[in-house]
Amino acid sequence: MRRILLVVPINRSYVVMPPLGLGYLATVAREAGCDPDILDCLKRGLDFEQFEKYVAVNPADIYGLSMMTYDFTPAKEHIRIIRKHSPDSVILLGGAHPSGDYENILADFPEADFAFRGEAELGFRMLLDELGKDERTRDYGRIPNLVYRNGGEVRTGRWGVVDNPDDISFPAWDLMDPRTYPEAPHGGFARGFPVAPTIITRGCPFKCTFCSGKTVTGNVVRKRSIKNVMEEVRFLVREYGVREIHIEDENFTMHKGLVMEFCESLISEKLDLSWACPSGVRLDTLDAEMLSAMKESGCYSLAVGIEFGTDRIHELTKKRLTLETIVKQLDLLGRYDIKTTGFFLMGIPGETKEDMLETIRFARKVRIDRAQFNNFMPLPGSEIYDELRSRGELDSIDPDHFFVHDVGYVPEGMTRREIKNLQRRAYLRFYLRPRIIFGLLRDIKTPRHFYLLMKRFVDGLS
Repeated sequence: MRRILLVVPINRSYVVMPPLGLGYLATVAREAGCDPDILDCLKRGLDFEQFEKYVAVNPADIYGLSMMTYDFTPAKEHIRIIRKHSPDSVILLGGAHPSGDYENILADFPEADFAFRGEAELGFRMLLDELGKDERTRDYGRIPNLVYRNGGEVRTGRWGVVDNPDDISFPAWDLMDPRTYPEAPHGGFARGFPVAPTIITRGCPFKCTFCSGKTVTGNVVRKRSIKNVMEEVRFLVREYGVREIHIEDENFTMHKGLVMEFCESLISEKLDLSWACPSGVRLDTLDAEMLSAMKESGCYSLAVGIEFGTDRIHELTKKRLTLETIVKQLDLLGRYDIKTTGFFLMGIPGETKEDMLETIRFARKVRIDRAQFNNFMPLPGSEIYDELRSRGELDSIDPDHFFVHDVGYVPEGMTRREIKNLQRRAYLRFYLRPRIIFGLLRDIKTPRHFYLLMKRFVDGLS
């Protein structure tokens, strides 16, 4: 039986939660007759020396690494270590970065054998089948979304998505037990523990120029049935004692009927769960009836993509929101006592220092409880990335700086220090207000929780 090790690499992320993508692939591997495991280096707090010790005594036939762009350098070290101890193993890359930069991924990682762009569940099963055949008869070209080598040429299989998410078996929860993860998986707040993430929809029809999400899930929105969702929720409650659900997809609230059915199911089954949408939803999808049902069913927290404090930058980035709509919708949200986190973005090409100062002023003005000020990163696969690459402006970009509290890109006419100082100013101006401070203190549960929040806040200023 082939052993497969799926790896969450060592990086600087605050988000330490069960890796749903790898969990789905582990289930696919089991259904193909393989023996999968998940090594979450973040959850275990591993360094590279500890990772090497693990690989040395737990060799696998196939290794899969999930990659964001800031994993570029760590992924190279992971691969070096794997090749040292398992020179004949198969190494596969997947996730957001390979999806956005699939044309270059195998050139950038010559010691990797394959990569997947987009959703990998369909192609992963087919790849495992091909690898089980005699090498002379393998046909990688039939595998959707697979990036592979044919002689000296890199090729990519046809684009494909999972048409009906209900057809996919649940993630391998036994390999990522929610009880073993932090109380606040997103590095901020949670009300119940254990917390389990879930994805209810896939795909995004919007065209925000700074986002690369479509390279992973495509433009067409596909929905799980609430019957399927509730089956998984009941399983998580029964087997792992889960007390809170985090809905990670950003377009759940696009479908009012789906939301209402979910809320009605939670209420009627009396599961007594809290739930939240920490990855963000669109403000313009919310209405009073939906919010009332969400609140009644246990929703206590939403993150929303506000992004900018000027209509000009919203229009420039094709966000399709106006400041008037944002204020109106946040006032509506405030009536339902649902904690609201605003996501803001700073340093977009074409944005000026005054635009960023307007964003800071707007964040203080609107009705939100928390704010996250992220510095812009030209993510592979986004429209802005393609524009910057066509103009030759990405040659000096360092993926090691692709982090929300780092500076991955410096707009023309500004400096790295100016961008970072604006981010510091945003955090200090927003959080150092009595209303915000007292609100945070009321939600802090333990000394460890306070420590983690302070650590993240200080990191944002450093």
